[in-house]
Amino acid sequence: MKRLHLLSYAKLNLVLRVVGRREDGYHLLQSLFCAIDLADEIELAAIPRGIELEAPRELGPPEGNLAFRAAQALLGEDGPGVRIVLRKRIPVGAGLGGGSSDAAAVLAGLNLLFGLGKSQAELMQLGARLGADVPFFLGRSPAWVEGIGERLTSLDLPVSFVFLVAVPPFACPTAEVYRVYDALGIPPSPAGPVPHLPPFPNDLWPAAVALQPALLRLRAVLETLPSLGVGMSGSGSALFAAFSSEEAAREALHDLQNKLDAHLWIARPVERGYKILG
Repeated sequence: MKRLHLLSYAKLNLVLRVVGRREDGYHLLQSLFCAIDLADEIELAAIPRGIELEAPRELGPPEGNLAFRAAQALLGEDGPGVRIVLRKRIPVGAGLGGGSSDAAAVLAGLNLLFGLGKSQAELMQLGARLGADVPFFLGRSPAWVEGIGERLTSLDLPVSFVFLVAVPPFACPTAEVYRVYDALGIPPSPAGPVPHLPPFPNDLWPAAVALQPALLRLRAVLETLPSLGVGMSGSGSALFAAFSSEEAAREALHDLQNKLDAHLWIARPVERGYKILG
């Protein structure tokens, strides 16, 4: 039986600007995406027909899972079958892109497993129909992402930070955060070039805090650390602090143990949104 084992990595939004809104209601963004080595694990195994998904029950029915939908979109009804085993490590509803990353890894993995011969551009085009963040995970990191996520520019920008990622025990649903953002009447930011880092600005921060005020305390604690800066990924709820070395990040992690009601990870940048292990 043909099998493939992959990692699907999380991402951080090191910059997120809301620069406008389309007539159909979609918000226009400029964002600096950076893939990090916090990862889900995916196993793909060829079966005669159909798509099977083994995943944590809390993710809901298979048909709604992006990994399942990616396989469905790529293989079609008459293509080969696959069994997908998804082991989640990336928290759900935290703005870390885990679902989109899983979809991208499945597209890339199935393309290799079955020798489908799809180009990266073709996979990205298919991924964009599944979700705005999916194309990023199929390309190089970091990337400057614009529009609703469909315009990507890979950057020759070394990201030398080590991140302490903090995820509280609550989610910030993206649709809800944008609803609050609109209700707050926050004016759009002017579009501009990729800014220097740090700081790590995120225009959705006021809306995320209005939805989940506990984020204020979490950020306040992170800002007491001797970091290079603190930011929020996507629409939250994950926050991060950037450090110049792994040693500094690990010292901060040690200092925060048992002081925060949050899961903590040390994460490093990676060059692509997925990795094929074999």
